[in-house]
Amino acid sequence: MVFLLVLLPLMAAGQPVYDCHRTTGKIKIDGKVTDKEWAAAVPCTDFRDIRGEGWPAPKYLTTMRMLWDDDNLYISAVLEEPDVKAKVSERDDIVYHDNDFEVFLNPYGDSKLYYEFETNALGTVMDLLMDKPYKQGGTYIMTWDFPGLKNAVKVQGTLNKSSDTDTGWSVEIMIPFDGLKRGGDDPRKNKEWKANFSRVEWLTKPEENWVWAPTGVVDIHIPDKWGTIRFVD
Repeated sequence: MVFLLVLLPLMAAGQPVYDCHRTTGKIKIDGKVTDKEWAAAVPCTDFRDIRGEGWPAPKYLTTMRMLWDDDNLYISAVLEEPDVKAKVSERDDIVYHDNDFEVFLNPYGDSKLYYEFETNALGTVMDLLMDKPYKQGGTYIMTWDFPGLKNAVKVQGTLNKSSDTDTGWSVEIMIPFDGLKRGGDDPRKNKEWKANFSRVEWLTKPEENWVWAPTGVVDIHIPDKWGTIRFVD
């Protein structure tokens, strides 16, 4: 197979495109992001203020990568953070009250039904299903969980100890494709998905929102303005 080597995500219609390559190796979900497969994945460091142009660049670096195989989508992120903190510990509590990393997936490209995943440096998960965006009268379904989800985090430093200086924290996520089937539709049929990735950072109040695909306002629930994952075989 021939793979297209790119160093940075491409841009289409003003929004980013990520070439997600197939991996033949096995990725261990331990939060360390040290598997050799990640070294071959395209690194994305293009996180920006959710409001877009004219707003300050993020203070800390975020490096996100994605891979896929026959069964799963793999996502990793390395988050620069000099003081790693997290308090929310119960699943489906409001994780973004801490600094967090968030994933939004719309595999069918209809800008309606989509999936949300959030985690903090404790590895606490908040995941849910949106039937459509809030501004279209949508509501969240918190009782929904990603079937077969695996995630892990690793802190490079000391969690909840502000007297020392940390490097940051990293996260690995495995999302089985089977869990995203909708009726008779299989998401693997779609070679392009709408998606976004976000980092909530409590430097001030209100919080900072650093995202892969800016929406122009402080509201990530606008799937039409998300970027595209392009599955490359």
